[in-house]
Amino acid sequence: MILRRLHADDASSVLAIEEASMNAPWSIAQIESELLFPASLGFAAEIGEQLVAFALFRSCPPECELLRVAVLPQERCNGLANSLLLFGLNHCSQVGCRACFLEVRASNTAALQLYAALGFRQDGRRKRYYSNPEEDALLFHRGLN
Repeated sequence: MILRRLHADDASSVLAIEEASMNAPWSIAQIESELLFPASLGFAAEIGEQLVAFALFRSCPPECELLRVAVLPQERCNGLANSLLLFGLNHCSQVGCRACFLEVRASNTAALQLYAALGFRQDGRRKRYYSNPEEDALLFHRGLN
């Protein structure tokens, strides 16, 4: 497995992972826009030469926000998300971020377990935040060293 920064030319691979993984996937235009946004920090996991997972952060030191993380369904449960997020959080720390925030669907138990294992703590809840289906968002944060 190779961990690296995402590039603008990764947009179509990110879209394929989005469509295979998300209830409400971003469009190619949203992905391209985020990859070109100056405060965006994107990271990829590759196996062979295939992009199999990605994480997108928005950096505004001293804080950052995890916007998206996704792993192709056939590559899940192999520690990719954990490795990718640790890689991304380390990079965010290196650019001056001291805390990371995220929100997650209340029903996403796999993500909740991952975030707890990475040291994120729940701060709050946004009622009926998500659609497709309607659902609460849980708010988390974690300090960065």
